[in-house]
Amino acid sequence: MEDMKFNVEKLKQMSRPMTDEEKKDIEFRKENREWLAVSERLALKLRRILRTEGILQSELAERMGVTPAQVTKILSGKENLGLKTISKIENAIGHSLIEVTMEDNHPVVEYESRTVCRPFTTNRYAEGATAATTARRRSVPYSSIVAHTMFS
Repeated sequence: MEDMKFNVEKLKQMSRPMTDEEKKDIEFRKENREWLAVSERLALKLRRILRTEGILQSELAERMGVTPAQVTKILSGKENLGLKTISKIENAIGHSLIEVTMEDNHPVVEYESRTVCRPFTTNRYAEGATAATTARRRSVPYSSIVAHTMFS
């Protein structure tokens, strides 16, 4: 028990209080959780397309007419992308990142979400077999995307 007390005390000595910047970052993430999640998924999809098409980040920047630093920010998954920027990206890569459809006369944005490959644990499958990566579509009301989107 004394060892545990010692470890806790040692940990307290090594730890430091959160800076104001760290507190602001946490608050920002809480307030913007929804659009950040969409931005991360779009960034992952874009990275996958760039990899499969063999497009370099610098090449994408040139095609879009932006700096390589801007492409890096987009690929970080932390950018609040506007429809103008998304359209530029789609034109540059020749693929859709989002799909806007109409349901009951209301526009809906669809985006792709992927699950992670995991090995099966049952013996009815061949040894080393993995679960197929599956794609599913999620529908999000267009107004919720637009409400969180700043046009660039």
